[in-house]
Amino acid sequence: MLRVPPVIRFYSNKLAYLAAWFPYICIYELVNRFPLIEPRELPFSALDQAIPFVPAMLPVYVAYLPFYWWTVSRSEDDLQANRIFYATHFQLVVSLLVFVAFPVRMPRELFYGPELYGWADAFWRAFDAPNNCLPSLHVSNCLTMIEFNWRRRYRMAHSAVALAIIASTLLVKQHYVVDIAAAAGVYMLSRVFLARLDIVRETSRRRVGARRRSERNADLPDIPALPQSDSTQRPLRTGLAFRISAARPYIRRHSP
Repeated sequence: MLRVPPVIRFYSNKLAYLAAWFPYICIYELVNRFPLIEPRELPFSALDQAIPFVPAMLPVYVAYLPFYWWTVSRSEDDLQANRIFYATHFQLVVSLLVFVAFPVRMPRELFYGPELYGWADAFWRAFDAPNNCLPSLHVSNCLTMIEFNWRRRYRMAHSAVALAIIASTLLVKQHYVVDIAAAAGVYMLSRVFLARLDIVRETSRRRVGARRRSERNADLPDIPALPQSDSTQRPLRTGLAFRISAARPYIRRHSP
């Protein structure tokens, strides 16, 4: 088992999760905007060519961001929030290795133009360059969201949203089919990672110290309790009264 500390906790203010995932977004954007190697374009497979371009699915593709936040914000406790955190960040680390060593881009300019889809196209061009295609973090993250939402209410509705986002990655021509297959592999790796993960809940020094003292005291022998007085026994005497009572035999023997 891999023992790791909790990084986040269950927040009553759900907007706090945006701050917790802010470094994730920054790292992704940094690699997306400033690749170390010139990204290459892959040839379109027969399946890529058969999938139509549906720009109306772009809002669904962008819905990945609020869907991600919605799933994390519905965490039931610290443990579940941290498991989602570690799973998605593990997927990011694995994907970054491919983004840096083998960057792939989609020739999105073949499909999009300033006259197509207006402000939405301009927004998406500004937020996400057509790089970091292989593997698709949209897909690996959405598969994780399906897994975590499956034990919650409205699991079928959440699964439908996640599957629609996965389909949109191909319909808006942001990803190749091979990107989806690679993302599924990343998701499976993250499941193996989570299975071996042991999130240590007690992180404060005070709690750890108390736990260690409790473990040490468990090894000590039990000390028998002092006898207690009841209605059939004389009450135990303590203090000055006890000392006077104990001295009476001595006083009687030595008195004239």
